[in-house]
Amino acid sequence: MDKKKFTSISLQEEMERSYLEYAMSVIVGRALPDARDGLKPVQRRILFAMYELGLTPDKPFRKCARVVGDVLGKYHPHGDQAVYDALVKLVQNFSTKYPTLDGHGNFGSVDNDPPAAMRYTETRLSPIAHKGFLEEIGSETVNFSNNFDGSQKEPAVLPAQLPFLLLNGSSGIAVGMATNIPPHNLGEVVDGLIALIKNKDVSSRKLSKIIRGPDFPTGGELIHTEAIEELYETGRGSITIRGVINTEEINLGKGKHKKIALIITELPYQISKAGWIEKLAELVNTSKINGISDIRDESDRDGMRIVIELKKDSNAELIISNLYKKTTLQTNFGAIFLALIKGKPIQLNLKQYLNFFLEFREETIRKRTNYFLKNTLEKLEILEGLSKATKDIKAVIAIIEDSENSAEAKSKLIGNFFLSEKQANSVLDMPLKKLTNLEKNQIDDDIKILQEKKNYLQKILINRSLLLELLMDELLFLKQKYNVKRKTKILKNINQNEELETINNQILEDFINKKTKLNIDNRLYLRKMILNNYKKSFEDINKIIDNRNIQKFICNIDKNLKLIGITYSGKVFHIDWESNINNDYKLDQKSLGNIEPNEIINFHSITKGIKNYLCILNSDGRFKKVFFDKDMINTNRSFAITKLKKNIKIIDSFISNEEKILIILTSIGRILKFNLSDKFLAPTSKQSQGLILVNLLPNEMIVSCCPCQNGEDIYLVSKKGKIFCINNNEIYYANEYSLGYLNERTQLKNDYFLKILPSNHYLDIETNKNKSARLNFNNLNFKSIKTNFLIDFLKLEEGEHLENCFRLKNLVN
Repeated sequence: MDKKKFTSISLQEEMERSYLEYAMSVIVGRALPDARDGLKPVQRRILFAMYELGLTPDKPFRKCARVVGDVLGKYHPHGDQAVYDALVKLVQNFSTKYPTLDGHGNFGSVDNDPPAAMRYTETRLSPIAHKGFLEEIGSETVNFSNNFDGSQKEPAVLPAQLPFLLLNGSSGIAVGMATNIPPHNLGEVVDGLIALIKNKDVSSRKLSKIIRGPDFPTGGELIHTEAIEELYETGRGSITIRGVINTEEINLGKGKHKKIALIITELPYQISKAGWIEKLAELVNTSKINGISDIRDESDRDGMRIVIELKKDSNAELIISNLYKKTTLQTNFGAIFLALIKGKPIQLNLKQYLNFFLEFREETIRKRTNYFLKNTLEKLEILEGLSKATKDIKAVIAIIEDSENSAEAKSKLIGNFFLSEKQANSVLDMPLKKLTNLEKNQIDDDIKILQEKKNYLQKILINRSLLLELLMDELLFLKQKYNVKRKTKILKNINQNEELETINNQILEDFINKKTKLNIDNRLYLRKMILNNYKKSFEDINKIIDNRNIQKFICNIDKNLKLIGITYSGKVFHIDWESNINNDYKLDQKSLGNIEPNEIINFHSITKGIKNYLCILNSDGRFKKVFFDKDMINTNRSFAITKLKKNIKIIDSFISNEEKILIILTSIGRILKFNLSDKFLAPTSKQSQGLILVNLLPNEMIVSCCPCQNGEDIYLVSKKGKIFCINNNEIYYANEYSLGYLNERTQLKNDYFLKILPSNHYLDIETNKNKSARLNFNNLNFKSIKTNFLIDFLKLEEGEHLENCFRLKNLVN
């Protein structure tokens, strides 16, 4: 082939040019609305095509297929389904605040049901569309341009009499930008426009008090915060909307108890009712929302009604809080006021948009007035010619009779009566009835009326204040005719954090009054347990319980409770129990702060407002007592509580808030006793390594430690299920006898100790053969000399031993 026929171009330049052309095509021709009439091209073409078809509000409905066909053939050469989808949106009163089309047939529902095919549905222009968009289309108010093939003319914009961009809102995703404008109330927007006309320097804050916030077609509740003022000030922001929910007592029938039910009558904008109910049912089935016994949809043509039956003794406030928090019953609407101005996408704030619309409306009225003035002058010119002719009609007749043709007659009339060419033509075309006295008088009256109209129209064009008065009168007329009561209720002085805190406090008080417990099992599930169930769990004491998850930790629910965990490496992490007590909650990687579950040795409850010391014992015999200060109490982040040497780990830990005795147990049964008071064991910093309290013998290990009171019994538990009971008064202080206490009666053969605990504790144990039990040592029949007791009921098999054991504080009483 001849290379001269080809032109070399840069690939980069071609890609940039092509992509820019595509982007601008999407932005201008498809996705973004025009700020003047608030319409996208396809919407504008639908309305104009229907106007041309004569589908005005006073005419019969016409098939949607006919409308779509006209739009495709004349103005919008794209897919028919895209056009029909746009038409459907204009009909749906749950999608559009002020529907611009009326419809007959199935146009979808709030359940996200699809509309019927276009061959079954019918439509026509709604009154507000005909009045607000198309009434002035024939008054030379807007420019027309060629359609895609040059065979038709279409308007570049419709002469909107109302700011429909605000009234109906708009949403669209273009290339690199998006718009999402919420709908507003017509009355408030008109009041805002009038306030701006009267005072162009009115502040955005004052405008936001007149236009109080979006008004969605589906109603709901809008939480009024500073975010609304920010949205109207900047043109971008996020607002919180929620559905309407009421509490109602329902009667299920004769002989049945009445039940408390939550009735939802309104959902947030653009939320599918059926989809929301399905999602709620899923949350109930997976126990993420508890207390709900049944969900029914009782909606009908009179309105929405979703019935949520509650279980007996359920906390309605808690369930409402969960519905807001865990479903889309409360959601955020991210608004962006982005629209096309002179073909360019520009983000506008509220005042800028209203000013721009007023400029457009003023220009439209001026063009309309010029059109009316031109028509008035033309009519006046003709009537004045007729008036001259009728006053000397005999001379006119004589001239016409003496003329050979109409051209000569017209020429003579222009010369003799000083008429214009138009006037001469009108005289020649004048019917004989104009010669009656009544018609002569009517011509004079019409001239006077037209003179007055001409003067008025000229005044409007000369005097801007008169034009603005006319603009305001027209806006007030439209407000009176089409305004509807605000559907979206505005909730002021609502602090969501305070509201949630109040509900949580009520729930917390309820749990405290019912003496509800918190527990964490060996699978790391945080659960709440009511008092009766907690007591039942202690009925099977000193018995084997198969397939039971043994508990690592139990505590009372309290307002001043802080729950922490501690790892072998010395990390302390916070557990957010307050936000999770409403459901069974698994401590996953996220809640543990990326800490592996098998690294955790203990969980602790700390009472805020009193002095708490976290005591830890290391594998090298070092012990430290760290004051849990306000920073540690308030933080939700994990932090290191100690500085460990290589290959050293924490063996045991406990919380001390009073002067007690510290007991340390080694694997060979050596017991060391210390005074926990600050005088003997002073608190240290987080960075210290601690004091060496135990000098280990060869092959000896630290296994456990615990605090106890003077004279209290302590129990030593071995790997093979042996328990030794010793009164701590028998044990002498290790600061006097550094080797500690070692009794030959507690010596073990082929065994070693696992745990030490005081008498006011239970022990949950699990063997390597999946046997588990809860032990209460006070119920065990120790020998009078209180030396040892074998856990006979476990019936350990050969090779079976205790694998896990966790001490639990006695909270039954």
